[in-house]
Amino acid sequence: MGSVTPLGERLRFVPPRLGADVDVLTVARTIAENCAVESPGQIHARIARSGLLALSVPTELGGADITNDVLSQALAIISAADAAAAHDLVEHFTALEFIRNAGSEDQRKALFARLDLGETFALAISAADLDQAVTVTEDDYALRLPDDVAGSVRGDADWIVVPAVNTAGQPLLVVLRNRPNTSWEGLLRADQVVFLAQGAGNLAVSVSTLLKAAVALGQKQRELSALLIDRLAGDGAARPVIGEIFLAIELLKAQISSLAANIDAAQVGAENVPFRSVRNNAITLEILMARLGLVEGVSEAGLIASLDDDLRRQ
Repeated sequence: MGSVTPLGERLRFVPPRLGADVDVLTVARTIAENCAVESPGQIHARIARSGLLALSVPTELGGADITNDVLSQALAIISAADAAAAHDLVEHFTALEFIRNAGSEDQRKALFARLDLGETFALAISAADLDQAVTVTEDDYALRLPDDVAGSVRGDADWIVVPAVNTAGQPLLVVLRNRPNTSWEGLLRADQVVFLAQGAGNLAVSVSTLLKAAVALGQKQRELSALLIDRLAGDGAARPVIGEIFLAIELLKAQISSLAANIDAAQVGAENVPFRSVRNNAITLEILMARLGLVEGVSEAGLIASLDDDLRRQ
């Protein structure tokens, strides 16, 4: 379906609102089925038209507010067919989690309304750096971001989201229109900066961990299917490999389900699930992925030490 824009502008497609779990998973399967025959640009366009982009947005702000477990299942389905497309969605939904806890209700509504146009969001920093906010400085004329920040975002995202702090240590969120072919000096307008709620970073990092695990799960499921289909799967030497992959899948499913439920509770403000508790649950999942060899450049010892320190403080 479509909607008519003001005279002189092109007709814009309005993505459907996905409300039922079965609809979400059906759409994810349709996208996955087309990944083998479509280019990355075509896949990106299909996802933009699918309604998936607004899955994590609260219903009162115009989204589907699907549970994090269903969101994870959808990403795992897409990942089994195209890991790159699934990774882009990890960035998108992590960026939306920051927006969910930033600014006023009107500001959030304005940003989430861009999803009805099929527009995507991406982080200007890597997932490994989410705990390290960028510092926004201030001079006599304007706020300023480091010059290299905007250049780190992927080229096809419509919006750049940057978790930041000001010189007073207050958490901020910078949201910029992505203009990859335009030079930028790092100067910010007032309407590009909103205040970020305390603890929002912990929740967003946990969402990122959850969805990265879902992507890894999809890849493991694809690997298992290939082994079971391949004639070599009947060979005795392949059987232990199949068992190990199946075990990894089941461990990931269990931990993803646990973390997803905790994130759901924290997002609605459940008093018995503080943001830090969710982060500890996410670190547990990160440790599992490290032990399964699913992530690179991650220190398992460092993760365990971080978990130990936080539990001692509680």
